[in-house]
Amino acid sequence: MDPESLFAASGAAGRVLAAKDWSATTLGPPRDWSPSLRTAVCICLESRFPMIVMWGSELAYIYNDPCIPNLGDKHPAAMGMPLRQVWPEVWDELYPLSAQVMSGGGATWSANKRLLIRRHGYLEEAYFTFSFSPIREISDGARIAGVLSTYQETTRELIHSRRLACQRELTATLTRLRTQRSVCTRTPAVLEKYPEDIPYSIVVLWDRLPSLSAPLAVAASGLGERRATRHALAVLDRSGVLPEVVDATSLAGGRVVSRLPEWESVQLAGGSPAPATALVVALRNRPAATATPAGLLVIGVSDLLALDQDYRDFVEAIAGQISLGLMLARAREAERTRADAARRSSLHDALTGLPNRTSFLRNLGRALLRSRRRSGRVAVLFVDLDGFKAVNDTLGHRAGDDLLREVAGRLRRTVRPADVVARFAGDEFAVLCEEIATVGAVETIAGHVVDALALARRGDRPTVAASVGVALSGPGLLDPEELLNAADIAMYSAKRQGRGRYLLYEEGMRS
Repeated sequence: MDPESLFAASGAAGRVLAAKDWSATTLGPPRDWSPSLRTAVCICLESRFPMIVMWGSELAYIYNDPCIPNLGDKHPAAMGMPLRQVWPEVWDELYPLSAQVMSGGGATWSANKRLLIRRHGYLEEAYFTFSFSPIREISDGARIAGVLSTYQETTRELIHSRRLACQRELTATLTRLRTQRSVCTRTPAVLEKYPEDIPYSIVVLWDRLPSLSAPLAVAASGLGERRATRHALAVLDRSGVLPEVVDATSLAGGRVVSRLPEWESVQLAGGSPAPATALVVALRNRPAATATPAGLLVIGVSDLLALDQDYRDFVEAIAGQISLGLMLARAREAERTRADAARRSSLHDALTGLPNRTSFLRNLGRALLRSRRRSGRVAVLFVDLDGFKAVNDTLGHRAGDDLLREVAGRLRRTVRPADVVARFAGDEFAVLCEEIATVGAVETIAGHVVDALALARRGDRPTVAASVGVALSGPGLLDPEELLNAADIAMYSAKRQGRGRYLLYEEGMRS
Protein backbone atom coordinates (compact mmCIF):
# COMPACT_ATOMS: atom_id res chain seq x y z
CA MET A 1 0.00 0.00 0.00
CA ASP A 2 1.35 3.41 -0.95
CA PRO A 3 1.92 5.90 1.94
CA GLU A 4 -0.90 8.23 0.86
CA SER A 5 -3.47 5.42 0.95
CA LEU A 6 -2.13 4.23 4.29
CA PHE A 7 -2.37 7.72 5.77
CA ALA A 8 -5.87 8.33 4.33
CA ALA A 9 -7.16 5.27 6.17
CA SER A 10 -6.09 6.76 9.51
CA GLY A 11 -8.88 9.23 10.29
CA ALA A 12 -9.49 12.90 9.54
CA ALA A 13 -5.90 13.99 10.20
CA GLY A 14 -4.65 11.18 7.95
CA ARG A 15 -6.93 12.30 5.13
CA VAL A 16 -5.63 15.87 5.44
CA LEU A 17 -2.08 14.53 5.39
CA ALA A 18 -2.77 12.36 2.33
CA ALA A 19 -4.39 15.24 0.42
CA LYS A 20 -1.61 17.72 1.11
CA ASP A 21 0.86 18.72 -1.59
CA TRP A 22 4.03 17.72 0.23
CA SER A 23 6.25 18.56 -2.71
CA ALA A 24 6.05 22.21 -1.67
CA THR A 25 7.44 21.37 1.81
CA THR A 26 10.91 20.51 3.06
CA LEU A 27 9.79 16.90 3.60
CA GLY A 28 8.89 16.22 -0.03
CA PRO A 29 6.35 13.59 -1.17
CA PRO A 30 5.54 10.81 1.37
CA ARG A 31 6.84 8.14 -1.07
CA ASP A 32 10.29 9.67 -0.62
CA TRP A 33 10.12 9.75 3.19
CA SER A 34 12.56 7.62 5.11
CA PRO A 35 11.31 4.45 6.81
CA SER A 36 11.84 6.07 10.22
CA LEU A 37 9.60 9.04 9.33
CA ARG A 38 6.88 6.87 7.76
CA THR A 39 6.90 4.56 10.78
CA ALA A 40 6.70 7.49 13.24
CA VAL A 41 3.82 9.06 11.28
CA CYS A 42 1.90 5.77 11.15
CA ILE A 43 2.31 5.30 14.91
CA CYS A 44 1.14 8.87 15.45
CA LEU A 45 -1.92 8.64 13.19
CA GLU A 46 -3.11 5.33 14.62
CA SER A 47 -2.74 6.38 18.26
CA ARG A 48 -5.84 7.34 20.22
CA PHE A 49 -3.75 9.62 22.44
CA PRO A 50 -2.73 13.14 21.28
CA MET A 51 0.59 12.69 19.50
CA ILE A 52 2.69 14.95 17.27
CA VAL A 53 5.65 14.22 15.00
CA MET A 54 7.92 17.21 14.30
CA TRP A 55 10.48 16.39 11.62
CA GLY A 56 13.56 17.98 10.20
CA SER A 57 15.30 21.25 10.90
CA GLU A 58 12.03 23.18 10.56
CA LEU A 59 10.16 20.68 12.75
CA ALA A 60 7.39 20.04 10.21
CA TYR A 61 4.19 19.51 12.23
CA ILE A 62 2.25 16.24 11.76
CA TYR A 63 -0.54 15.36 14.20
CA ASN A 64 -3.35 12.84 14.72
CA ASP A 65 -7.11 13.07 15.26
CA PRO A 66 -7.01 13.55 19.07
CA CYS A 67 -5.00 16.74 18.47
CA ILE A 68 -7.65 18.37 16.27
CA PRO A 69 -9.85 19.79 19.12
CA ASN A 70 -6.76 21.29 20.75
CA LEU A 71 -5.69 22.98 17.51
CA GLY A 72 -8.96 24.87 17.08
CA ASP A 73 -8.97 26.97 13.91
CA LYS A 74 -5.31 26.09 13.20
CA HIS A 75 -6.57 22.80 11.73
CA PRO A 76 -6.18 21.77 8.93
CA ALA A 77 -3.68 24.41 7.79
CA ALA A 78 -1.24 23.36 10.53
CA MET A 79 -0.58 19.98 8.93
CA GLY A 80 3.00 19.95 7.63
CA MET A 81 3.77 23.55 8.59
CA PRO A 82 6.95 24.35 10.55
CA LEU A 83 6.36 24.37 14.30
CA ARG A 84 7.32 28.04 14.45
CA GLN A 85 4.49 28.92 12.04
CA VAL A 86 1.93 26.70 13.77
CA TRP A 87 2.53 28.17 17.22
CA PRO A 88 4.29 31.54 16.74
CA GLU A 89 2.74 32.88 19.96
CA VAL A 90 4.54 30.25 22.09
CA TRP A 91 7.64 29.69 19.94
CA ASP A 92 9.89 31.32 22.52
CA GLU A 93 8.77 28.70 25.06
CA LEU A 94 8.73 25.67 22.75
CA TYR A 95 11.98 26.33 20.90
CA PRO A 96 14.34 25.71 23.88
CA LEU A 97 12.60 22.38 24.53
CA SER A 98 12.78 21.21 20.92
CA ALA A 99 16.37 22.43 20.61
CA GLN A 100 17.35 20.40 23.66
CA VAL A 101 15.97 17.24 22.07
CA MET A 102 17.38 17.89 18.59
CA SER A 103 20.85 18.62 19.99
CA GLY A 104 20.98 15.33 21.87
CA GLY A 105 20.25 16.78 25.28
CA GLY A 106 17.57 14.20 26.00
CA ALA A 107 13.81 14.20 26.38
CA THR A 108 11.83 16.90 28.17
CA TRP A 109 8.87 16.82 30.53
CA SER A 110 6.56 19.75 31.27
CA ALA A 111 3.68 19.37 33.72
CA ASN A 112 0.66 21.69 33.57
CA LYS A 113 2.64 24.29 31.64
CA ARG A 114 0.78 27.55 31.06
CA LEU A 115 0.79 28.65 27.43
CA LEU A 116 -0.99 31.63 25.90
CA ILE A 117 -2.12 30.27 22.53
CA ARG A 118 -4.23 31.64 19.68
CA ARG A 119 -6.50 28.89 18.36
CA HIS A 120 -9.99 30.45 18.52
CA GLY A 121 -9.32 33.96 17.27
CA TYR A 122 -8.03 35.34 20.56
CA LEU A 123 -5.08 34.82 22.87
CA GLU A 124 -6.16 32.09 25.25
CA GLU A 125 -4.84 30.77 28.54
CA ALA A 126 -4.23 27.03 28.25
CA TYR A 127 -2.37 24.35 30.20
CA PHE A 128 -0.62 21.24 28.88
CA THR A 129 1.35 18.35 30.29
CA PHE A 130 3.67 17.12 27.54
CA SER A 131 6.94 15.46 26.66
CA PHE A 132 9.36 16.03 23.77
CA SER A 133 11.47 12.97 22.92
CA PRO A 134 13.90 12.24 20.05
CA ILE A 135 13.08 10.30 16.88
CA ARG A 136 16.20 8.76 15.35
CA GLU A 137 16.91 8.10 11.69
CA ILE A 138 18.07 4.48 11.84
CA SER A 139 19.19 4.44 8.21
CA ASP A 140 21.49 7.39 8.85
CA GLY A 141 23.58 6.36 11.82
CA ALA A 142 20.74 6.80 14.35
CA ARG A 143 21.02 10.56 14.20
CA ILE A 144 18.22 12.58 15.75
CA ALA A 145 15.98 13.69 12.89
CA GLY A 146 12.79 14.72 14.66
CA VAL A 147 10.81 15.13 17.84
CA LEU A 148 7.89 13.05 19.10
CA SER A 149 5.49 14.82 21.44
CA THR A 150 2.74 13.21 23.46
CA TYR A 151 0.60 15.50 25.54
CA GLN A 152 -2.59 16.04 27.46
CA GLU A 153 -4.38 19.35 27.71
CA THR A 154 -5.18 20.08 31.37
CA THR A 155 -6.75 23.51 30.94
CA ARG A 156 -10.21 22.50 32.10
CA GLU A 157 -8.93 20.65 35.16
CA LEU A 158 -6.50 23.40 36.21
CA ILE A 159 -9.06 26.18 35.84
CA HIS A 160 -11.72 24.13 37.61
CA SER A 161 -9.34 23.44 40.50
CA ARG A 162 -8.38 27.11 40.68
CA ARG A 163 -11.99 28.22 40.80
CA LEU A 164 -12.84 25.67 43.46
CA ALA A 165 -10.00 27.04 45.59
CA CYS A 166 -11.43 30.54 45.19
CA GLN A 167 -14.90 29.37 46.22
CA ARG A 168 -13.56 27.47 49.24
CA GLU A 169 -11.62 30.49 50.47
CA LEU A 170 -14.57 32.78 49.86
CA THR A 171 -16.90 30.54 51.85
CA ALA A 172 -14.42 30.21 54.71
CA THR A 173 -14.01 34.00 54.85
CA LEU A 174 -17.56 35.26 54.39
CA THR A 175 -19.61 32.83 56.47
CA ARG A 176 -18.06 34.02 59.73
CA LEU A 177 -18.42 37.79 59.21
CA ARG A 178 -20.81 39.69 61.45
CA THR A 179 -22.00 42.58 59.27
CA GLN A 180 -23.21 42.94 55.69
CA ARG A 181 -20.81 45.83 55.20
CA SER A 182 -17.85 43.61 56.13
CA VAL A 183 -19.04 40.96 53.66
CA CYS A 184 -18.96 43.64 50.96
CA THR A 185 -15.53 44.97 51.88
CA ARG A 186 -13.85 41.59 52.53
CA THR A 187 -15.00 39.87 49.33
CA PRO A 188 -12.53 41.64 46.99
CA ALA A 189 -9.65 40.77 49.32
CA VAL A 190 -10.30 37.12 48.46
CA LEU A 191 -11.12 37.63 44.78
CA GLU A 192 -7.92 39.60 44.11
CA LYS A 193 -5.93 36.41 44.79
CA TYR A 194 -7.40 34.89 41.63
CA PRO A 195 -6.70 37.45 38.89
CA GLU A 196 -6.59 34.82 36.13
CA ASP A 197 -10.35 34.32 36.48
CA ILE A 198 -11.23 37.64 38.13
CA PRO A 199 -9.12 40.45 36.65
CA TYR A 200 -11.17 42.90 38.69
CA SER A 201 -14.29 42.90 40.82
CA ILE A 202 -16.62 45.53 42.20
CA VAL A 203 -19.01 44.75 45.04
CA VAL A 204 -21.77 47.26 45.70
CA LEU A 205 -24.07 47.01 48.71
CA TRP A 206 -26.98 49.41 48.78
CA ASP A 207 -29.19 50.35 51.67
CA ARG A 208 -32.70 50.08 50.29
CA LEU A 209 -33.17 50.75 46.59
CA PRO A 210 -30.97 49.41 43.79
CA SER A 211 -28.88 52.51 43.22
CA LEU A 212 -25.19 52.85 42.55
CA SER A 213 -25.33 56.58 43.18
CA ALA A 214 -25.77 56.20 46.94
CA PRO A 215 -24.35 52.82 47.97
CA LEU A 216 -24.04 51.71 51.56
CA ALA A 217 -20.64 50.19 50.77
CA VAL A 218 -18.39 49.78 47.75
CA ALA A 219 -15.28 47.64 47.49
CA ALA A 220 -13.16 46.51 44.57
CA SER A 221 -10.21 44.35 43.61
CA GLY A 222 -7.82 44.62 40.71
CA LEU A 223 -8.49 48.28 39.92
CA GLY A 224 -5.68 49.67 42.01
CA GLU A 225 -6.47 53.23 42.96
CA ARG A 226 -9.79 54.13 44.56
CA ARG A 227 -10.48 56.64 41.79
CA ALA A 228 -10.43 53.81 39.26
CA THR A 229 -13.26 52.15 41.17
CA ARG A 230 -15.21 55.40 41.26
CA HIS A 231 -14.70 55.88 37.52
CA ALA A 232 -15.80 52.32 36.81
CA LEU A 233 -18.98 52.90 38.77
CA ALA A 234 -19.56 56.18 36.98
CA VAL A 235 -19.32 54.36 33.65
CA LEU A 236 -21.76 51.72 34.84
CA ASP A 237 -24.11 54.30 36.28
CA ARG A 238 -24.08 57.32 34.00
CA SER A 239 -27.85 57.83 34.26
CA GLY A 240 -28.67 56.50 37.70
CA VAL A 241 -28.90 52.78 36.96
CA LEU A 242 -27.99 51.25 33.61
CA PRO A 243 -30.48 48.86 31.96
CA GLU A 244 -27.86 46.12 32.35
CA VAL A 245 -27.91 46.68 36.08
CA VAL A 246 -31.69 46.60 36.21
CA ASP A 247 -31.63 43.37 34.21
CA ALA A 248 -29.01 41.89 36.52
CA THR A 249 -31.23 42.52 39.52
CA SER A 250 -34.07 40.57 37.95
CA LEU A 251 -32.36 37.85 35.90
CA ALA A 252 -31.25 34.71 37.70
CA GLY A 253 -28.09 34.43 35.61
CA GLY A 254 -27.04 38.05 35.66
CA ARG A 255 -26.14 40.11 32.62
CA VAL A 256 -23.14 40.45 30.31
CA VAL A 257 -21.99 44.06 29.91
CA SER A 258 -19.89 44.75 26.83
CA ARG A 259 -17.24 47.43 26.62
CA LEU A 260 -18.45 51.00 26.82
CA PRO A 261 -16.36 53.71 25.16
CA GLU A 262 -15.55 55.28 28.52
CA TRP A 263 -14.43 51.92 29.95
CA GLU A 264 -11.16 52.13 28.04
CA SER A 265 -9.88 54.68 30.55
CA VAL A 266 -10.42 52.25 33.44
CA GLN A 267 -7.15 50.46 34.17
CA LEU A 268 -6.22 47.44 36.22
CA ALA A 269 -3.82 47.72 39.14
CA GLY A 270 -0.89 46.85 36.87
CA GLY A 271 -1.72 49.64 34.42
CA SER A 272 -3.24 47.52 31.64
CA PRO A 273 -6.74 48.30 30.30
CA ALA A 274 -9.68 46.62 31.99
CA PRO A 275 -11.12 43.57 30.16
CA ALA A 276 -13.66 44.17 27.43
CA THR A 277 -16.50 42.29 29.10
CA ALA A 278 -17.99 42.10 32.56
CA LEU A 279 -20.62 39.93 34.20
CA VAL A 280 -23.09 41.78 36.43
CA VAL A 281 -24.96 39.64 38.97
CA ALA A 282 -27.42 40.65 41.68
CA LEU A 283 -26.63 39.97 45.34
CA ARG A 284 -29.38 39.11 47.79
CA ASN A 285 -29.60 39.02 51.57
CA ARG A 286 -32.85 37.07 51.73
CA PRO A 287 -33.44 33.48 50.60
CA ALA A 288 -36.28 34.22 48.16
CA ALA A 289 -35.11 34.68 44.57
CA THR A 290 -37.79 37.34 44.15
CA ALA A 291 -36.49 39.38 47.09
CA THR A 292 -35.24 42.88 46.39
CA PRO A 293 -31.52 42.69 45.58
CA ALA A 294 -29.18 43.76 48.34
CA GLY A 295 -26.38 44.71 46.00
CA LEU A 296 -24.45 44.06 42.87
CA LEU A 297 -21.38 42.04 41.86
CA VAL A 298 -19.40 43.14 38.81
CA ILE A 299 -16.77 40.64 37.64
CA GLY A 300 -14.38 41.47 34.83
CA VAL A 301 -14.19 38.57 32.38
CA SER A 302 -10.63 37.61 31.49
CA ASP A 303 -9.71 38.34 27.87
CA LEU A 304 -7.69 35.10 27.96
CA LEU A 305 -10.69 32.85 28.70
CA ALA A 306 -13.88 32.03 26.84
CA LEU A 307 -17.05 33.27 28.50
CA ASP A 308 -18.59 29.80 28.43
CA GLN A 309 -21.17 28.22 30.70
CA ASP A 310 -18.47 27.11 33.16
CA TYR A 311 -17.28 30.72 33.52
CA ARG A 312 -20.87 31.95 34.02
CA ASP A 313 -21.55 29.22 36.57
CA PHE A 314 -18.38 30.20 38.44
CA VAL A 315 -19.38 33.87 38.66
CA GLU A 316 -22.93 32.98 39.66
CA ALA A 317 -21.55 30.64 42.34
CA ILE A 318 -19.44 33.50 43.70
CA ALA A 319 -22.51 35.73 43.76
CA GLY A 320 -24.36 32.95 45.58
CA GLN A 321 -21.60 32.67 48.18
CA ILE A 322 -21.59 36.43 48.73
CA SER A 323 -25.39 36.36 49.01
CA LEU A 324 -25.12 33.56 51.59
CA GLY A 325 -22.58 35.64 53.51
CA LEU A 326 -24.97 38.60 53.39
CA MET A 327 -27.86 36.45 54.63
CA LEU A 328 -25.84 35.08 57.53
CA ALA A 329 -24.52 38.55 58.42
CA ARG A 330 -28.03 40.00 58.19
CA ALA A 331 -29.29 37.30 60.56
CA ARG A 332 -26.46 38.11 62.98
CA GLU A 333 -27.23 41.82 62.73
CA ALA A 334 -30.89 41.13 63.48
CA GLU A 335 -29.89 38.94 66.42
CA ARG A 336 -27.68 41.70 67.80
CA THR A 337 -30.47 44.24 67.31
CA ARG A 338 -32.87 42.02 69.24
CA ALA A 339 -30.30 41.48 71.97
CA ASP A 340 -29.59 45.21 72.18
CA ALA A 341 -33.31 45.94 72.36
CA ALA A 342 -33.77 43.34 75.09
CA ARG A 343 -30.80 44.73 77.00
CA ARG A 344 -32.11 48.27 76.66
CA SER A 345 -35.59 47.12 77.69
CA SER A 346 -34.14 45.52 80.80
CA LEU A 347 -32.42 48.79 81.76
CA HIS A 348 -34.98 51.41 80.66
CA ASP A 349 -38.52 52.39 81.49
CA ALA A 350 -40.82 51.56 78.58
CA LEU A 351 -43.14 54.56 79.11
CA THR A 352 -40.62 57.40 79.36
CA GLY A 353 -37.46 55.87 77.89
CA LEU A 354 -35.56 56.83 81.05
CA PRO A 355 -33.17 54.45 82.81
CA ASN A 356 -34.95 52.22 85.34
CA ARG A 357 -34.01 51.44 88.93
CA THR A 358 -31.54 48.69 87.95
CA SER A 359 -29.73 50.98 85.51
CA PHE A 360 -29.78 53.89 87.97
CA LEU A 361 -28.19 51.84 90.74
CA ARG A 362 -25.53 50.61 88.31
CA ASN A 363 -24.71 54.19 87.30
CA LEU A 364 -24.76 55.27 90.93
CA GLY A 365 -22.27 52.57 91.90
CA ARG A 366 -19.87 53.69 89.15
CA ALA A 367 -20.30 57.33 90.18
CA LEU A 368 -19.42 56.52 93.79
CA LEU A 369 -16.27 54.71 92.66
CA ARG A 370 -15.26 57.70 90.58
CA SER A 371 -15.93 60.09 93.46
CA ARG A 372 -13.29 58.34 95.56
CA ARG A 373 -10.66 59.20 92.94
CA ARG A 374 -11.80 62.76 92.37
CA SER A 375 -12.81 65.75 94.41
CA GLY A 376 -16.53 66.33 94.75
CA ARG A 377 -19.42 64.29 96.05
CA VAL A 378 -22.32 62.39 94.56
CA ALA A 379 -25.91 63.49 95.16
CA VAL A 380 -29.17 61.62 94.67
CA LEU A 381 -32.50 63.41 94.31
CA PHE A 382 -35.52 61.19 94.99
CA VAL A 383 -38.60 62.74 93.36
CA ASP A 384 -42.20 61.78 94.11
CA LEU A 385 -45.17 63.55 92.54
CA ASP A 386 -47.81 65.09 94.76
CA GLY A 387 -51.32 64.83 93.32
CA PHE A 388 -50.58 62.19 90.70
CA LYS A 389 -53.20 59.75 92.04
CA ALA A 390 -55.87 62.40 91.59
CA VAL A 391 -54.94 62.72 87.91
CA ASN A 392 -55.34 58.97 87.39
CA ASP A 393 -58.59 58.89 89.34
CA THR A 394 -60.24 61.83 87.55
CA LEU A 395 -58.80 61.67 84.01
CA GLY A 396 -57.76 58.05 83.62
CA HIS A 397 -54.47 56.25 83.18
CA ARG A 398 -53.81 57.62 79.69
CA ALA A 399 -53.74 61.13 81.13
CA GLY A 400 -51.51 59.80 83.91
CA ASP A 401 -49.11 58.34 81.36
CA ASP A 402 -49.03 61.63 79.46
CA LEU A 403 -48.21 63.43 82.71
CA LEU A 404 -45.36 61.03 83.50
CA ARG A 405 -43.84 61.59 80.05
CA GLU A 406 -44.16 65.36 80.56
CA VAL A 407 -42.45 65.12 83.95
CA ALA A 408 -39.63 63.05 82.42
CA GLY A 409 -39.07 65.72 79.79
CA ARG A 410 -39.14 68.55 82.32
CA LEU A 411 -36.62 66.78 84.54
CA ARG A 412 -34.19 66.22 81.66
CA ARG A 413 -34.41 69.86 80.66
CA THR A 414 -34.01 71.12 84.22
CA VAL A 415 -30.99 69.24 85.51
CA ARG A 416 -27.44 69.52 84.18
CA PRO A 417 -26.59 67.76 80.90
CA ALA A 418 -24.38 65.16 82.61
CA ASP A 419 -26.94 64.34 85.32
CA VAL A 420 -28.82 61.03 85.02
CA VAL A 421 -32.62 61.06 85.28
CA ALA A 422 -34.42 57.76 85.97
CA ARG A 423 -37.96 56.56 86.57
CA PHE A 424 -38.46 53.85 89.15
CA ALA A 425 -42.15 52.98 89.29
CA GLY A 426 -45.45 54.80 89.43
CA ASP A 427 -44.75 58.47 90.03
CA GLU A 428 -41.24 58.01 91.46
CA PHE A 429 -38.21 59.52 89.72
CA ALA A 430 -34.56 59.93 90.69
CA VAL A 431 -31.69 62.18 89.60
CA LEU A 432 -27.99 61.32 89.90
CA CYS A 433 -25.63 64.28 90.15
CA GLU A 434 -21.83 63.92 90.17
CA GLU A 435 -19.04 66.33 91.11
CA ILE A 436 -21.08 68.27 93.67
CA ALA A 437 -18.63 70.66 95.29
CA THR A 438 -20.95 72.21 97.90
CA VAL A 439 -24.30 71.58 99.52
CA GLY A 440 -25.53 74.80 97.98
CA ALA A 441 -24.87 73.44 94.49
CA VAL A 442 -27.19 70.47 94.93
CA GLU A 443 -29.79 72.63 96.70
CA THR A 444 -29.88 74.85 93.63
CA ILE A 445 -30.57 71.82 91.42
CA ALA A 446 -33.25 70.54 93.82
CA GLY A 447 -34.93 73.95 93.90
CA HIS A 448 -35.06 74.05 90.10
CA VAL A 449 -36.62 70.58 90.06
CA VAL A 450 -39.35 71.59 92.53
CA ASP A 451 -40.12 74.70 90.47
CA ALA A 452 -40.17 72.79 87.18
CA LEU A 453 -42.60 70.20 88.53
CA ALA A 454 -45.01 72.66 90.13
CA LEU A 455 -47.77 72.10 87.58
CA ALA A 456 -50.76 74.36 88.06
CA ARG A 457 -54.28 73.16 87.47
CA ARG A 458 -54.91 72.81 83.73
CA GLY A 459 -58.52 72.29 82.67
CA ASP A 460 -59.73 69.17 84.42
CA ARG A 461 -56.25 68.19 85.50
CA PRO A 462 -55.63 68.68 89.23
CA THR A 463 -52.64 70.61 90.54
CA VAL A 464 -49.45 68.55 90.65
CA ALA A 465 -46.28 69.22 92.62
CA ALA A 466 -43.18 67.30 93.66
CA SER A 467 -41.58 66.35 96.95
CA VAL A 468 -37.82 65.91 96.62
CA GLY A 469 -35.42 64.19 98.99
CA VAL A 470 -31.71 64.95 98.60
CA ALA A 471 -28.85 62.79 99.90
CA LEU A 472 -25.11 63.47 99.51
CA SER A 473 -22.42 60.82 99.61
CA GLY A 474 -20.16 60.86 102.60
CA PRO A 475 -19.32 58.88 105.72
CA GLY A 476 -21.96 56.17 106.13
CA LEU A 477 -23.41 56.86 102.69
CA LEU A 478 -20.98 55.23 100.26
CA ASP A 479 -23.18 52.34 99.16
CA PRO A 480 -25.63 52.88 96.26
CA GLU A 481 -28.60 51.35 98.08
CA GLU A 482 -27.84 53.28 101.28
CA LEU A 483 -27.54 56.60 99.44
CA LEU A 484 -30.76 56.01 97.53
CA ASN A 485 -32.58 54.96 100.70
CA ALA A 486 -31.40 58.14 102.44
CA ALA A 487 -32.81 60.27 99.60
CA ASP A 488 -36.09 58.31 99.84
CA ILE A 489 -36.29 59.04 103.59
CA ALA A 490 -35.67 62.74 102.96
CA MET A 491 -38.42 62.77 100.30
CA TYR A 492 -40.99 61.41 102.76
CA SER A 493 -39.91 64.01 105.29
CA ALA A 494 -40.56 66.70 102.65
CA LYS A 495 -44.05 65.28 102.09
CA ARG A 496 -44.81 65.39 105.80
CA GLN A 497 -43.73 69.03 105.95
CA GLY A 498 -46.18 70.15 103.32
CA ARG A 499 -45.17 68.77 99.93
CA GLY A 500 -43.95 70.76 96.94
CA ARG A 501 -40.51 71.21 98.49
CA TYR A 502 -37.12 69.57 98.92
CA LEU A 503 -35.25 68.50 102.05
CA LEU A 504 -31.64 67.44 102.59
CA TYR A 505 -31.19 64.11 104.32
CA GLU A 506 -30.25 64.21 107.99
CA GLU A 507 -29.53 61.20 110.16
CA GLY A 508 -32.34 62.14 112.53
CA MET A 509 -34.93 61.60 109.79
CA ARG A 510 -34.61 57.83 110.20
CA SER A 511 -36.49 57.98 113.50
